[in-house]
Amino acid sequence: MVKKIIILFIAVLALGIACSKSGQNEDSHDHDVEETLDLSTLPPQGVFVIDGSLSELKDDGKMHWKNGMNAGDTIEWTGHSMEAVRAYDGLTRNFYKVIFNGQELWVHDYFIFGPAVPAVITSEETVLYTKPDPSSVARSGTVTLPKYTLVAMMDDDNPADDFIPIAAFLNLGVPGERWVKIRDISWDVNDVGAVKLARIAAVTKQPAARKELLSNAMEIAANGKSLNGIPITVNYDPTLFELETTNNLERLSDPAAYVAGFTERIIKWDMPSADGAMVGTLSEGEQFWVTVRTKKEVTLGSSDDETEGPKGHWLGTDDGCWVFSAYASRIPIH
Repeated sequence: MVKKIIILFIAVLALGIACSKSGQNEDSHDHDVEETLDLSTLPPQGVFVIDGSLSELKDDGKMHWKNGMNAGDTIEWTGHSMEAVRAYDGLTRNFYKVIFNGQELWVHDYFIFGPAVPAVITSEETVLYTKPDPSSVARSGTVTLPKYTLVAMMDDDNPADDFIPIAAFLNLGVPGERWVKIRDISWDVNDVGAVKLARIAAVTKQPAARKELLSNAMEIAANGKSLNGIPITVNYDPTLFELETTNNLERLSDPAAYVAGFTERIIKWDMPSADGAMVGTLSEGEQFWVTVRTKKEVTLGSSDDETEGPKGHWLGTDDGCWVFSAYASRIPIH
């Protein structure tokens, strides 16, 4: 009996689909100083370790969203970087100029890692190490990675016999460096390609196209080293798909702290919708971290047909759950 692989498409790995907003900040030009980097210090290519986005520098001096990227995609460095203002939120961030599919664009520094090649976790639950030592098992934050996680496998001039360094999407919404055992990872192009296609299929709404993508993924996996002959299936979440395709999902570049309030307990949901399942609660005054949010304000349904529910946004927490903003307050970070 051929085993089926279930790839869980996690909401916090957003597609980097933040949409540009109109408006111009004259002060932003103070940051728009392009620097030429020492190419000897940069890798020939970088790897997207999470779902990210590419930006375009327009005449207003701001970075505007141009294209979404998939985890494991690679880009080429040009040797140029600059600080610039993101058009959709006015925040100043560091960008690298890169080449993707022959086009010069810009990418956030926290979306990429290098020198590295795309790789995929092949064990059911891979333990992370803080350094290449059997006693250095990670004990806080993200301590394991599930099977079929796409990561950046870094070059290492002095590799340990049993370990290899990687960069992966860890806690608090930023890529982090860890070590894994070589037996738990594959950098075979077919293994990586099969998982990338299956992830794309997870947000493909049209059934025929999704079926074709999965069929292609299975064919590629059959030629791989670690996923040979195993069919790949994915969970399809129409609610998250609609958020992603309507540009209503915003990834926070810096995780924000919130505190639960206004009621004795607030609900944690498995999706940004009251139609989802309750997966936990937060007590009044309990702090939590938010890494992604919905842009559009919505009205939460009320149990009383005569009373309109509270208005707010859905907040995606760092543990993959969702909380409604009407029942929480943001904590200022100074």
